Amino acid sequence: MYKSMPLCWVLASLAACVFAMEAQDLEAAEQFYHIQGVYYPAWSVAVPAAYAVGGQLVSFSPDRLYPEATTNKAAVSASSSSGSDKKDQPQHDTTSKKNVRLPRTVLPIHYDVRLFPVLEKDNFSILGQVSIDLQCQMETDRIVLHSADIVVDPKSVKVIEQGKPAGKTLTVASDGIHYDTDMEFLIIRLEDKDKLAKGANYTLSMNFVGNLTDQLRGLYRSTYKEDGVEMSMAVSQMEPTDARRAFPCFDEPNMKATFTVTLGRHRDMTALSNMPEGMEEFYWDHFAPSVPMSTYLIAFIVANFTQVEADVGNATWKFNIYARPSARNQTQYASEIGPKIQTFFEDYFQIPFPLPKQDMIAIPDFAAGAMENWGLITYRETALLYDEKKSSVANKERVCEVIAHELAHQWFGNLVTMDWWTDLWLNEGFASYAEYLGAQHVEPGLKWPQQFVTRELQNVMSLDALESSHPISVVVHHPNEIHEIFDRISYGKGATIIRMLAAFLGEKTFRQGLTNYLKSHQYGNAVQDDLWDALTKQAKVDKVPLPTGVKEIMDTWTLKMGFPVVTVTREYQNNSVLLSQERFLMQRSNASSQDKTVYLWWVPLTYTTDFQKVGSTWLADGQTSKKHELSIPADKNQWVIFNVDQTGYYRINYDSKNWQMIGQQLMTNHLSISAINRAQIMDDSLNLAEAGLLDYETALNLARYLEHETDYVPWNAALTGMNYISSMMSRTSGYGLLKKHFRTIITPLYNLVGFDQKVGEDLLLTKLRTKAVSWACSIGNKDCISRTVNSYAQWMADPENIDIISPNLKGIVACTAIEKGDEAEWEFALNRYMASNVASERDVLLTSMSCSEKPWILAKMLEMSLNPTSGIRKQDAARVIIQVASNSLGRYITFNFIREKWTEIRKVVSNKFFSRIIKAVASSFNTELELKELIQFREERSEELIGAERATQQAIDRAKNNLNWMDVNKDTTLPTTFHTPSNDDESSHYY
Repeated sequence: MYKSMPLCWVLASLAACVFAMEAQDLEAAEQFYHIQGVYYPAWSVAVPAAYAVGGQLVSFSPDRLYPEATTNKAAVSASSSSGSDKKDQPQHDTTSKKNVRLPRTVLPIHYDVRLFPVLEKDNFSILGQVSIDLQCQMETDRIVLHSADIVVDPKSVKVIEQGKPAGKTLTVASDGIHYDTDMEFLIIRLEDKDKLAKGANYTLSMNFVGNLTDQLRGLYRSTYKEDGVEMSMAVSQMEPTDARRAFPCFDEPNMKATFTVTLGRHRDMTALSNMPEGMEEFYWDHFAPSVPMSTYLIAFIVANFTQVEADVGNATWKFNIYARPSARNQTQYASEIGPKIQTFFEDYFQIPFPLPKQDMIAIPDFAAGAMENWGLITYRETALLYDEKKSSVANKERVCEVIAHELAHQWFGNLVTMDWWTDLWLNEGFASYAEYLGAQHVEPGLKWPQQFVTRELQNVMSLDALESSHPISVVVHHPNEIHEIFDRISYGKGATIIRMLAAFLGEKTFRQGLTNYLKSHQYGNAVQDDLWDALTKQAKVDKVPLPTGVKEIMDTWTLKMGFPVVTVTREYQNNSVLLSQERFLMQRSNASSQDKTVYLWWVPLTYTTDFQKVGSTWLADGQTSKKHELSIPADKNQWVIFNVDQTGYYRINYDSKNWQMIGQQLMTNHLSISAINRAQIMDDSLNLAEAGLLDYETALNLARYLEHETDYVPWNAALTGMNYISSMMSRTSGYGLLKKHFRTIITPLYNLVGFDQKVGEDLLLTKLRTKAVSWACSIGNKDCISRTVNSYAQWMADPENIDIISPNLKGIVACTAIEKGDEAEWEFALNRYMASNVASERDVLLTSMSCSEKPWILAKMLEMSLNPTSGIRKQDAARVIIQVASNSLGRYITFNFIREKWTEIRKVVSNKFFSRIIKAVASSFNTELELKELIQFREERSEELIGAERATQQAIDRAKNNLNWMDVNKDTTLPTTFHTPSNDDESSHYY
């Protein structure tokens, strides 16, 4: 379009735009130019048109518009330090622990942000203007705020004092604009005669230019195809520290302000932000002022998307879903459950949703799963879109949980925000807990309270049992350190201790305490002590019996890493038990002796007997040497189970007789023990055996009861533990015996649930079948392999027939067929991946393609992950690498790949996902050579592992644990345990 413009219009538009911007005349910069029957704002014409002058393609660059800023060109590069001239700048060590917080000399009150994302090929850029109302807290001659990958027009920077008729303009020093690229600071220094006065208000304004990159952070571009035509959109992701890449700002969570946003767009596009529009013109969308909020919650969208308005009943707010036009039919599920969950949380928190609308949008390229921007929540397509015919129960589950998580954030995170990233877990841990409440409200058939135990509690224990774990509450400084704590500890452990807290306080006290906390800190910031204080006060009102204050209890869980194993030793002659606690570790090293932390906790203990009598007590964090004695209502022939429904974040180990009685009960009538406690018994016993605290004979004998089990949650816990044994033994001579042992456990389940899905069956039964089929095929069940391979062959013969394979088994069928097949099977999956319009189906196929046993195919997939023209999106590059690394053959190929392609991978994959790649590659390393190579890799790349140091150390710790496990178990302990009982074996023989 722009190339066909008359040259005179191009030159006139360019001159007008540059003049207007330099003269600070925003009204002139917003003039509309009438070209060939269409209206264009000056800067939307001038900048894209600049590269067509004279029939030559000339790339737009910030220094063409602001030549005075050429010494700072590096600030707008994809990497803030790449190629910059640092000789006159202070040097900073980005890995140091120094404080990189902004000074509190001035605080923002209100932002007026105007952005025009230029979505023209070869000229992706951001033109912007920002005015910030400031309040001076102490006299100063400079303003320090955040800016990264942005170039500011020096002539445009103005500081005006408010409160006087004309407003006094302060003079910016001639050399007063300075970029500190390491600290990501923009420093504006005034002339000596002009200083900001304490208590006075000022307005800081400036024009700037940035690049609209494809780096999935800040304000960036995403591309997709619609009816075969490539489309571009602008989308934002600001958390944790990338608002500074969209516009200069005070980018810290406790520097809240209100925002008025204006977005420029082309006529056929839609602009969205946190608030609804105030008025609409041809190309500028003006949005209403926001409530006070943190910069990381700001959101901008400019796209050709379709809108689906949800039915909200009598709600006071609107609810909209946005998606690509061709994906409109996949928005129904989200539009049904979204308003219901938001209404549920209004009731749960007893606080109305404060905004007039809630938008949710599915983004084709999105690094995170979703982002809770206030009033405009952004999602990966797999986390928001659901196709009834092509998506599985697991996909529905994913959409439900993510929507509930992000809507919980609207209160816990947005209305009340953590003061600093040290308390990130307050946001993420609570949302990860509350998502199960919201999801249970709309999908009770998925039994979310039961699934919490395996999906969150047991899952995070595997990470928290490492010496290189970290406390929930972590002091962080540099942005790279902030990225590191977006992990399972902040999310899963945070959710788990919140659940434990709710259990010992009681639901009524817990909810009222939360409401009091939210109301007293709304539109502000808080630290974890504020929450503890609100809950302690409510506990006193409700007369909840606690051994000490909530803060004293919870500090032992948030300020220390790890968790305890509580040992229960029964005194059978006098109906009592002796209780003791110590930190649970998979392996202790010499580093333990250097750690001076006292690993003792306030442990809320609950217990039940076979008479179903429930009691409770506390283990104090000060009980060190002596054991705690407790009388229990059980005689010597009755079992006792501690940690009822596993509400506490700890493991339990019993004496051998109690383990035996529990096992006998499971074999005779497992339903007398709750499903959650059966899952706990499986998880605790197998992990205690892995750590050497329980013999494997006891653990695996307990698992034999599974031949009677039909509940998903206990099976999920057991199979997770068995998977570790399988991954360790897969390269040993004893693996055949292990597979035979596992077949005796899995085959009855496979025969029970069958291969074919039943109409209207329980959702968790569908999930259980998925597990059963996956395991049956992996351990060599001939019927399973035959049916999967034949089903895939039928699909290859009739590609458009979506009824041949159930969406719930498509991943397993494709994986098995590709593993057993050749290039043709893999190529078919690749072609279906490229052709699919359903993101969840694409994910399944992409994962299945990594099941190949052909080294060259796996190598090809790894190369495709870094190739922007391969059809694999940048957001999925890390996923491909992780999946190939999860293949027993692919882990070595992947390790070589990341060592050889280090530079290219770092350009594509963020620190967050690189951490996951390292963990995936090393998860099954269990030899001296593998450990040595992993340590060597860490040493060689130590200076380049910024943001992934902790993950690398955790990978090394896991490898050490694995190596130790192999030394103890592979030749002696386990082979003697893999005894397949004959038909006349009695259950009593298992103990």
